[in-house]
Amino acid sequence: MDVEPRRPFGRAVWLSLAGTALGIALLLQACFGTRETPPPLAAPAYLSSPAALAPFFAALAALDANAAHAPVRVLQVGDSHTANDSLSGRLRDRLQARFGPAGRGWLPAGVPFKYYRPHLVGVTESGWQHVKPNSHAGVALGLDASAAISQPPDAVMTVESTEPLGFDRFAVEFLTPPGGAGFTVSIDGGAPVAVPTAAPAAAIKHFALALDRPARRAELRASAGSPVVLLGWDVERHAAGVIYENHGMIGATIGLLDQMTPEAVAFELDTRRPALLIVAFGTNEGFDNDLDPERYAIRFRMAVEALQARARGAPVLILGPPDGNRAERGCQPDPCGARPQTCAWREPPKLAAVRDVQRRVAGRQGWAYWDWFGAMGGACSIDRMTGANPPLAMPDHVHLSVPGYQAMADLLFADLMRGYEIWKAQPRTS
Repeated sequence: MDVEPRRPFGRAVWLSLAGTALGIALLLQACFGTRETPPPLAAPAYLSSPAALAPFFAALAALDANAAHAPVRVLQVGDSHTANDSLSGRLRDRLQARFGPAGRGWLPAGVPFKYYRPHLVGVTESGWQHVKPNSHAGVALGLDASAAISQPPDAVMTVESTEPLGFDRFAVEFLTPPGGAGFTVSIDGGAPVAVPTAAPAAAIKHFALALDRPARRAELRASAGSPVVLLGWDVERHAAGVIYENHGMIGATIGLLDQMTPEAVAFELDTRRPALLIVAFGTNEGFDNDLDPERYAIRFRMAVEALQARARGAPVLILGPPDGNRAERGCQPDPCGARPQTCAWREPPKLAAVRDVQRRVAGRQGWAYWDWFGAMGGACSIDRMTGANPPLAMPDHVHLSVPGYQAMADLLFADLMRGYEIWKAQPRTS
């Protein structure tokens, strides 16, 4: 769905629009009174095909009706916009505030990259080596595309919940290489629980520890001997509510999904049963001058299709890549008109093509699509955000600042809730 005209980005604009929308709503309420036919609900501004999210909306409705007995899980995979937990963290906050918090959910084991700062938990480690798709040497990789391997003589990692309610469910996902030495889990400094990893054949295993009271801290320590290989761990609560997980890698493209081990991904998705898959790639593809859009369309469709199939057909929401610029070589007139005497920042020539491909494929496949580029304000919006006070984007003209990601998450949340309200207003046959 193309939205015209593009709105310029700015907090003042949003506040003005929000105030106008509230005024219109109050005026309509006064005019319609208690008439049986209410005014039409506002359509999502940047969300195409919201009807594709009907199973997710049904799961949210069960939470609203107190009919759900298990968490509703949202799973986001993507590049650095996802690895940075600012966008997903804000969406997590908004969804949990609206439908109930059920904990942080699954995370990669330990600290998979230098600037790893997950929301709602603090993570520490020592004595672990992390392997990625280009260096995993045959180690199975799941949705985080990362594994932690213990290094002698001592390897320990901790996860501590910063939520007031803590967690009452803890789980670990690990591999069972022949001769594996095992590890121990200690909750809030209690007695260690031994978890053996030795098995006749290599496999992916899941160890879950049900707790009789809320906890705040879990420590995992590898035993001496053969290395322990961990894929991820989980802190959540036995409660109805929302769990929102983000699984991202810096510099990733849609090709990351092909580098994950299919058996590991299938195992993880079967364990988690997400109610919604959010796929957020495209920035790095758009910066590739040699990208062939038609070949990319095939690869994108096949990768997301396979992910959805392993998630038992869960609905898919594609986040189109946001605006992004790079500095041109040599000084030219600035197309954004902001700094005419300096070297220009310009959108890479393939970034718009990537957006077009993703929107087109999503429409054909029956997936929802959110126009992040349009929500930002279209062309030159990343430049305006970089120059805002305080800055809403980083100086690299690619990534957003924390307030910038949070503002985008608020717009996405508003569109999801508009779609949800429209879905609820539709007549049901049963």
